[in-house]
Amino acid sequence: MSTEDPSSRPRRSAPAALLAVTALCVLLLVSAVHPEANQVPAEGADDGLPVLRAAAEAEEETHYAAVRRVTGPEGRSASLRVANHPDRGIVFAPAGSEDEPFVVEASQALESLDDRLLEVLRETYRVVDAGRTELGGRSARLVEAVRADGTVAGRFWVDTDNDLLVGRTAYDRDGGAALSMNLTDLETGEGEWPDHAWTGQPWGEALEAGDREDLRSEGWELQEHLTWDLHLVDARATRHEGHKVVHAVYSDGLAQISLFLQRGKLETDHPTAPFGGYVGTEQGGAGISSGHDTIFGGDAGQYQTMWQADGFVFTVLADAPADLATSAVTALPSPEGSSGFWARVERGLDRMGPL
Repeated sequence: MSTEDPSSRPRRSAPAALLAVTALCVLLLVSAVHPEANQVPAEGADDGLPVLRAAAEAEEETHYAAVRRVTGPEGRSASLRVANHPDRGIVFAPAGSEDEPFVVEASQALESLDDRLLEVLRETYRVVDAGRTELGGRSARLVEAVRADGTVAGRFWVDTDNDLLVGRTAYDRDGGAALSMNLTDLETGEGEWPDHAWTGQPWGEALEAGDREDLRSEGWELQEHLTWDLHLVDARATRHEGHKVVHAVYSDGLAQISLFLQRGKLETDHPTAPFGGYVGTEQGGAGISSGHDTIFGGDAGQYQTMWQADGFVFTVLADAPADLATSAVTALPSPEGSSGFWARVERGLDRMGPL
């Protein structure tokens, strides 16, 4: 199989797919399929899962340094230098600004494949080992996440020498690349740990099943499945200026949707999706909380939108294809008195670019 960059558009049946965490794919509709064939879980053997499990284990055990390039729709891209220290976390620094490193601890974000994402991937798609290929001159194993109608929803490249995940691409249902990630200049081995790196604290307290049920009984919109293919994989709560804020992460195993919930209302003159205003308002609508800007990265291809309904402010951030982000938003309560905005959401979320 020939070399193929994760951000390129496949010529044959291919994949589609976080970000961030995160995941990937290309879509190819086959003839004479049921019109809802891509709206049900795919059946069949998941012989590609062992390859991805090996990649997840390698991420937990291998020290490495590389450049991570993230490419979103329309070719918008960003590059980060990364250093993985399994016992400490991942160091990120924008390319060209290596003197401003930031550490993401393992408990802070869904930064790589783990058991939660792999299980959701298995439940949603058929995970296929597509054999050997090359990526950037390196020998790799190609794994595809295939929909029930035979189209490819996600593609992963796993280095055959060290089992590290070195590429992934997400595609929308029209076959366009929605979000891609690939590692270049990869070097294994323990490197230096920056002395002045800023380490963020894990966001809030984890919400167990009983905690989530209690919140639902109090009116919080905290579903276990946002849509049939978006499963709750992480839920946490913290307090901002004395008021509870909930952060729920949903995934299909390929892409991630971040939902923030907070009681309150929006000021009448605030824009629908303000730059940097990620979550909610203060109790009286006096302003938008902005204290959560290190939770969910999105250097390219991230969508965000905000609205109020049923006494809550909803904020959605999505490292995902626009159609998946839109289905997540429309599964939540409709905005109050804003039919024009809702129609715009149905046509696809406004892409705000790098946050």
